[in-house]
Amino acid sequence: MSGHVHFLGICGYAVSGAALVAREQGWRVSGSDDQAYPPTTDILTAAGVDWVDGSDAANLERWGVPDLVVVGNQTRAGNPEWLAARDRGLPLCSEIEFYLRLTADRHRIAVCGTHGKTTTSSLLAHMLDACGMDPGFRLGSTSLDLGGSARLGTGPFVFEGDEYTTAPWDSRPKFLHIKPAAACVTRLELDHPDVYPTLDAYRAPFIELAQSMPAGGLLVLCADDPECAALAAHAECRVITYGSVPGAGWRVDGGADRDGLQHFTVTHDGRTDAVALTFPGRHSALNATAALILAADTGAPLQACVAACATFSGPARRFEVLGEVGGITVVDDYAHHPTEVEVTIAAARQRYPGARIIAIHTPHTYSRTRTLIDEYEHSFSGADLIVLGPIEAARERGMEATVSSHDVAARAAATAPVHVVDSSAEAIGLIERLSRPGDVLLVLSLGGFDKIANRLVTALEAPRVR
Repeated sequence: MSGHVHFLGICGYAVSGAALVAREQGWRVSGSDDQAYPPTTDILTAAGVDWVDGSDAANLERWGVPDLVVVGNQTRAGNPEWLAARDRGLPLCSEIEFYLRLTADRHRIAVCGTHGKTTTSSLLAHMLDACGMDPGFRLGSTSLDLGGSARLGTGPFVFEGDEYTTAPWDSRPKFLHIKPAAACVTRLELDHPDVYPTLDAYRAPFIELAQSMPAGGLLVLCADDPECAALAAHAECRVITYGSVPGAGWRVDGGADRDGLQHFTVTHDGRTDAVALTFPGRHSALNATAALILAADTGAPLQACVAACATFSGPARRFEVLGEVGGITVVDDYAHHPTEVEVTIAAARQRYPGARIIAIHTPHTYSRTRTLIDEYEHSFSGADLIVLGPIEAARERGMEATVSSHDVAARAAATAPVHVVDSSAEAIGLIERLSRPGDVLLVLSLGGFDKIANRLVTALEAPRVR
């Protein structure tokens, strides 16, 4: 394939990855986005990609009329650039369909589920790479091990299987387009209430995934989650379960931290492997086990995959330890769903026993916060102090603010003292006053709260006035 391809929503992780892969394949690449921000903006600019911040029909001629327009799933139905491309009859495809064109003859693996997709798919790609299998991948973040959010490779191709909509004209979840030879579901609970108003609606595409797996394929399911385990009844392909409950095909036991690694065992088919994983938390051990099963299914040597767990740097902003300053540790994490907040705090408690944990969180979207508001009554259990910033409106920018961080604080107050701030600058000033040696500052935010984690490191490095 060659020619000129233009990407709408080019600064998303998956779309920017597609743009860079297209450039490597010899396409001329251009694109646009709205209210874009680093790091993908910097990555695209450094790579010499032509792009502009602001959707406009004129962008379709800014660098010449493209041969193909690829539309990211954050492109809204009223986007003027998308409407102009459609009305002009320009060739169109969604971002996931573009990846499928590139990987038509590959062994495709889809990592799906409400939580843990990025970490699990990143670890799987890392394992396959460590085994010399030259995997391709499409992730929702930058792999700190392999570099970038996408790579074409020549071997198995790992997809982070997103359940959000595909494109303005296609409301189906992206993972249903992948048609993988192997897939896993890490967790299944209500999310994206702007698309799925009920758990039944959210569950439906996962059932379709199970039903559509090829007869010779593999579906890997977390036995610890009843919703995941129930998907086995809908699959005609081979099913492998994993977890800590009796009857799990790959049984996970233990989970203690020492020397900066989480140690646990995985038992299956009469063998037990001792695993040392860089990431803490029970959910991380389960995610790693899913990756081990999928890697072994491709023919990767299991022992080499187990060894790769101890060298895994992870995706950016997934329990990413940015530094320790004056005895205060700063950790940056993507957690934005109440369940993710809860398990990440539990992981921090496991990794840093005895530390005072200050959780800094910005809820994500009005619809998610409003729908899941009562879960915040327990999601901060394990934290000693909570700092809440404004809700990240994200794709709901311009909509009525039907819920606020004060509503979240009212639920979380039973867990630990809560401070609500109006800005990241106010949060930094507050944390500078309250923090002390031995603390762990745990940033939990999809959007990063104005890069607050990195700014906290900088602020703590400066001379402190108390």
